[in-house]
Amino acid sequence: MLDTAPDQRRNGDMAIRIYIADISTFDQAFNSVGQRVGPRSGSDKRTQDDKEWWVVRRFLKAALLANVFTTPLAVWKEQPPLPDFGVEFGSAPSPAFIEITEATHPDDQREMTKFERSDKSVMLIGELGGRFSDGASEPGHVWASDIVDAMERKAGKSIYSMDAESRHLVIYPNSNASVLVGSEEHERNAFSILTQLIDTRRTDYVGIANRCTISVLGKHFVCFDLLGSGRLFARM
Repeated sequence: MLDTAPDQRRNGDMAIRIYIADISTFDQAFNSVGQRVGPRSGSDKRTQDDKEWWVVRRFLKAALLANVFTTPLAVWKEQPPLPDFGVEFGSAPSPAFIEITEATHPDDQREMTKFERSDKSVMLIGELGGRFSDGASEPGHVWASDIVDAMERKAGKSIYSMDAESRHLVIYPNSNASVLVGSEEHERNAFSILTQLIDTRRTDYVGIANRCTISVLGKHFVCFDLLGSGRLFARM
């Protein structure tokens, strides 16, 4: 049964349990949790938990609006080796689990950190060592490949291997490729490229995921059940 007690919060990243009675109370229930992610360096430097709460807040809201998930629900942070989050739905006999991972590249991440630490207000993509320094040729293909790489990196991890019936891997593109796939039209086209790429080895990927549902949280769209129905919903 869902715990409907008020949020229990301890200092820093530690125990937070959020109860959402219905979609109308979603933002109130989360309050400031996952509302923003701090800078990459300095006294207000972001933590891994900060990033994961930012993603799961947006994923859950999109899932509720698309009727993929239903209220009431409670969500809380788990500890390794369990997946990142536990979620409890109404009278469901056991919790669901959500793992968050980025689709990115280390060169792009290093460039983003260098840019933030520099005195520059703007930069060209790839100027500080990231990808696409020679120009943005077919970024949708790189965007799609980053997502497949992120999906494959979880092979053998608990989100794929544990016995829980309801498991969700949420992939969040955050790279130079995702910057270049900026408009709704470009992102929709990139999702089409991703579907084509998945189709080349769909049976293999389904086997790797082991009944885990994989979703992609883009800037404009969310793709639920990438290896199954592949439903695409516009983010509100």
